[in-house]
Amino acid sequence: MSDFFDNSDDHDDEVSPITIDETDVSEKEYSGPALAHMSLSAALNRKGRALLKRHPNLSIVHVPDREWIPVIAAAIKNLDKAPAVQIAADRYKKAGVYQRVGHDELAYLRTGRSILYISQDPDEILAEAVLAAADIRITLEPMSAALLRRLIRRITNGTARGVTQDMARLPISVILGIVRPERTARQCVQGLQRALMRKPRPKPPNVPLLTDLPLTDGVKRWSNEALTDLKAVEAGTLGAENLVFGLLEGPPGTGKTLIVESLAHTAHWNFISTSIGAWFASGDGALGGVAKNLRNFIDDIIAHEPAVGFLDELDALPNRATIDNRARDWWTPVVTLFLTEIDRLRTSGKRVLLLGATNYYDRLDGALIRPGRLQQRVSVLPPGTQDEVAAVFRHYLRSDLLPAEIVKLANIGKGATPATIEGWVKEGRNLARSLGRPLGAKDIWQQMIPPDDRSEADIAAIAIHELGHALVAHRLGHTVERVSIVAEGVSAGHTKMRMPSLVPTWSSQLDLIAINLGGRAADILVGNGANAGAERDLATATELLIAAHNRQGLRENLVYLPQTKLDPASHETLNAELHRQLERALELLQADREILLTLAARLADEKLLSGDDVAQALGRTAPPPERQESKRTAGRKASRPSRGVINP
Repeated sequence: MSDFFDNSDDHDDEVSPITIDETDVSEKEYSGPALAHMSLSAALNRKGRALLKRHPNLSIVHVPDREWIPVIAAAIKNLDKAPAVQIAADRYKKAGVYQRVGHDELAYLRTGRSILYISQDPDEILAEAVLAAADIRITLEPMSAALLRRLIRRITNGTARGVTQDMARLPISVILGIVRPERTARQCVQGLQRALMRKPRPKPPNVPLLTDLPLTDGVKRWSNEALTDLKAVEAGTLGAENLVFGLLEGPPGTGKTLIVESLAHTAHWNFISTSIGAWFASGDGALGGVAKNLRNFIDDIIAHEPAVGFLDELDALPNRATIDNRARDWWTPVVTLFLTEIDRLRTSGKRVLLLGATNYYDRLDGALIRPGRLQQRVSVLPPGTQDEVAAVFRHYLRSDLLPAEIVKLANIGKGATPATIEGWVKEGRNLARSLGRPLGAKDIWQQMIPPDDRSEADIAAIAIHELGHALVAHRLGHTVERVSIVAEGVSAGHTKMRMPSLVPTWSSQLDLIAINLGGRAADILVGNGANAGAERDLATATELLIAAHNRQGLRENLVYLPQTKLDPASHETLNAELHRQLERALELLQADREILLTLAARLADEKLLSGDDVAQALGRTAPPPERQESKRTAGRKASRPSRGVINP
């Protein structure tokens, strides 16, 4: 291989192409130097060979991965007229910041000696001065089935039959350990086959296939497209570079990890996972240890191709634009390294897909989610329709309950995450098992409705209040989805509803105000009178009214006014309007007084009522009493649906 750098036989720059006789091996040749020679020969043209023989020169050899570095370096260092070989596998850390390498070694050129850098990622690791001064850059192709057959033939002087691309994807150290001159070509192929069978693979996940998961429509579309791409890459009809890295975002408990694991399992790809927290928990937690764990994660994905890599808790990696200087000094090297490692994975040529997960998409560093990195955003949200909720219940309950029982649970379970539903089912099974009987709907129900230690009088008062919100909302054309008196934090109950329009007008804002005052109206009409539990309702109603007058241009004033202290005249105007809407709510409830009492008693007993329960009791929406209308109804800012909440 010395003919790459020895110019003693050259005349007038006339360089003959290097020829390789792979059938006549007069003495033992080992696979490492042979592979280096074959790879360099394939990568160099006539001009490149000529440049290497001119001294001094600066060369960069770009190898497929870091395992190739010692192979190429050892082969070149053993030559008589070899250049100074510099290995550039990683940046080095100085003052807590990772620096590019290779600048100091440029001094070799001033002494007349050539220098050759070897790196798996020269653009990210080598100093800019090295990249700019390079006379030649040599890019070696990854091992292929054709190259592996040629290597075996060269080392054994025999024909290698049965070499596959999967064999070529084995670690280069394994291949070179198997392909030895004392073996026949057949023995080499058999050794590669055994290594392929023994290649360590993560334990197959005990997860369902994608087709068995109760996915929402948007997630189902994405997962089906991703699965099609993975199968195409495996079949060789799509290049791995076309896989789109992405990010699953959504609230906790929506099944982001399970979805990615199921995608890998369905595609028969390996699943390699980690989290930001795991990088700190494993090792000393210092910068060097975190960086090592990060690189090991990327290396692990590459080593187990075809693989889906998954990084959880991605929001634990801070956004460099929002952290203070002290935190930025520590985190910037980690974030920067992670970005370069993503780039290394993408350009590795391996069959890999990298996906992340976060509960807080808006907290992520902008460079992390730009095109070419984790660019595809997949929203994984709780099931939003009754059918989607029922599908999650069916997934975990299988055939243990009747379809009608599952539908009833789904009515009440709207808004719950898959993890919450799974927890209800597991706890229900435990309860039924402890009582020695089959699982029943009431076992699940008891988990959904925890024990209530409030007094009967308080429960009745809260039920009346929430039904006041719900009945007024229904009569004013809003869709009631659920009424609950299950305590959640500081909330003693809530009414969830959907507005008929997202574009507010003066009349629609008055409807919202009346709905918010519906609870207080019910307290007055059939309860024990007005109580302090309506504080949040009053605050919401007041804010809606102030916004309509001062910020939304829904009354005479078109000047936008920020929140300010109310003058006496404004206070009087707002108070009068609030009283008018309270009277309006009272009128609506008076017409449904008996239904209000009946539903309140049922809610106090069952703790949860679905929107269908309310709609069936009230029948068709009745036309509301005459409302105050305005000719100016073009509000531009959509208000969020009202939710009645009591804080006793």
